[in-house]
Amino acid sequence: MKTKIRKIGNSFGIIIGKQILDQLHITDEVSLSVKDSKIIIEAVKPKHRENWEEMLLKANSLKDKEVLEYFDNDFDKTEWTW
Repeated sequence: MKTKIRKIGNSFGIIIGKQILDQLHITDEVSLSVKDSKIIIEAVKPKHRENWEEMLLKANSLKDKEVLEYFDNDFDKTEWTW
């Protein structure tokens, strides 16, 4: 696919066709890098633990979350540096 470089404000950009984005499962965010004089565009992979807290709350695994958040111990008070 051949495309033109376009001026966008103080930057430049290209238009990537919907067919390519769909083929690569790219929705809204990409990672850019350069290797051997080539621009590499990759879909950003979701963070492994993103939304875990929300999912665990829905599964009721964190029903005692408030109790654990305020749990004090001697190590936290004397040994740990925040």
